[in-house]
Amino acid sequence: MKRAIVYVLSAVSLILGALTLISALSSPSTDPVIFARDLAVSSAAVVVGATAPLLLKKFS
Repeated sequence: MKRAIVYVLSAVSLILGALTLISALSSPSTDPVIFARDLAVSSAAVVVGATAPLLLKKFS
C-alpha cells in the first residue's frame, strides 16, 4: 500500500511539475525573479517526482 501511494504521488508531482514548466516556458514572466522562481519550483517538482520511487526502492 505504501508503494502505491508513493508511486501515485510521484506521478502527480511529475505531471504538475511538467505542466508548470511548460507554462513557465510558454509565457514567461517579465520579472526575471518570478521567472526564476517558477522554473525552480517546476524543476524541483520534476526532480522529486523522479527520485521518490528510486529512493523508496533503495531504502526499503
